[in-house]
Amino acid sequence: MARRSPEPEKLGQTLRALIGRFQHVDLDVMPTILERWPELVGGALADRCQPEVVRAGVLFVRVPTGAFAQKISLESERILEGFADLGEARPQSITAVVRG
Repeated sequence: MARRSPEPEKLGQTLRALIGRFQHVDLDVMPTILERWPELVGGALADRCQPEVVRAGVLFVRVPTGAFAQKISLESERILEGFADLGEARPQSITAVVRG
């Protein structure tokens, strides 16, 4: 059995682990995704389409209309290539969710 450190864990680390366990959500990659998003999709899409969460390998992106959802879908392979260096943590697909 692994020994626990006498130092308390940071609350953020604990919450990430719990959320990941129950919902298969990977919050560790979100800062990288959010940082790269504008460069990968361009200014117009980045202003209107926001990555929200990676769950079970799927990157969910909030979009304002079906037209933006279609654009994200058409660009998904290229966008996903931009996260290739994240290894096993990288999203495998993108799902656009219309939320005005």
